[in-house]
Amino acid sequence: MFLRSKFVAAGAFCASILFSGYLASSAQAAEDVTVFLQPIVPYDSIWMADEKGIFEKEGLNITYRLFPSGTTALQSFRVGEGDILLGGDFPGVQYWVQNNKDYRLIAVIDRDPSSYVVTAKKDITKAEDLRGKRVATRVGSTVDWFLSAYLKAHGMTKDDIEVINLDGQVMPAALCNGDIDAFFFWQPYNNTAIETCPDIAHNLSDAKGYIPGFSIAAARPEWLEKHPEIAKAFLRGMLQGKEIAEKDKEAVIAYADKNLSMPRAIVEAQWPVKNRIIALDDGVYADYCKLAEWMRDEKLMEGPFDLKEFVWTKGLEEVDPSRVTAPPPPC
Repeated sequence: MFLRSKFVAAGAFCASILFSGYLASSAQAAEDVTVFLQPIVPYDSIWMADEKGIFEKEGLNITYRLFPSGTTALQSFRVGEGDILLGGDFPGVQYWVQNNKDYRLIAVIDRDPSSYVVTAKKDITKAEDLRGKRVATRVGSTVDWFLSAYLKAHGMTKDDIEVINLDGQVMPAALCNGDIDAFFFWQPYNNTAIETCPDIAHNLSDAKGYIPGFSIAAARPEWLEKHPEIAKAFLRGMLQGKEIAEKDKEAVIAYADKNLSMPRAIVEAQWPVKNRIIALDDGVYADYCKLAEWMRDEKLMEGPFDLKEFVWTKGLEEVDPSRVTAPPPPC
C-alpha cells in the first residue's frame, strides 16, 4: 500500500485546502515525486491525471505542495525542495539567470493571456487613469511583466505609478478597502474583487496582446539527469490528463470543488478558454525571446538568451515528438 497523492498547504494561504489522497495498491514500486503548484485552472490536465489514477499507473507517487504563486514556490525550490515546479514564464527565466542556470523548462502547459487581468476601481476607465495611482502586482512574477508591457503600450512606465508588491490572495481586499487603486494578477483573484465589492471594482483589461500568459513545468538539470524516466512519466500522465480535461468540464469542476474548495463559477469561466498546448515549439520560443528582450530592457538580463541551455527537450521528444522543435539560436 502507498499514498497515491496528497496536497500539502504551503503557508497560511493554503491551509484551507489541505487534503490527502487515498491509499491504493500498486503492482510496481512507486517513484516519490514532489510537485510545486498553485491552485489555478491551467493545471487541470494535472488534476485529471491525478483524479483518474493516471500518474499512479505511470508509477508515480506524487505529493503536491500548494503555493500562492510560482514566485513564492521558487523560494523553496531555491533551497533544494521539490522536484517538479509549476509556475509562470518570467519567474522561471529570472530564477535561471540568478541561480547559475539551475533550472530547465520541460514543457509549457497552458497559454492563456485572458487569465491575467488588471482590476481597478471603477473611476479608472482607461490605462492612462493609472498614472499616479497605487498599483499592486507580485513583483518578480509573470504579472510583473504584464504590468510593464501594459504600461509601455500606453506610453507609461512604472515610474508613472506607485508599485505595491502583494500576493494575490490579499489584493481583492486591498482594492476593496481602498489601500490600492488597481492590481495586476491572475484569475480567480480578479473576479473575487468584483464579487467582494461590485460597486467599487471592475476588470479593466486582460493580457491579450501584452504577454502570452504561460503556465509551465520545470525541474533542476541535476534532477533531470538522475530521473529522466520520472520526468517523462509525468509528461505522459499530463498529456493523458489533457485529453480528459478538454472533454470533461464537469470532472474538472468536481475535482476543483473537492480538492481545492474552488467554486464552480471560477472553473466555468476559465475552462472554455484554456489552451493546453503542452509543448516546446517555435511559438513558445518566440514568446520567450520577447520576454528576454523585455528583461534586458529592465536590466534583469544581460546578453543573448540561449534557449538551448534553458529547455529540456528530451522528455517531450520521446513522449510526443510532434510537440517539440529544436530551440533557435540565442536571441
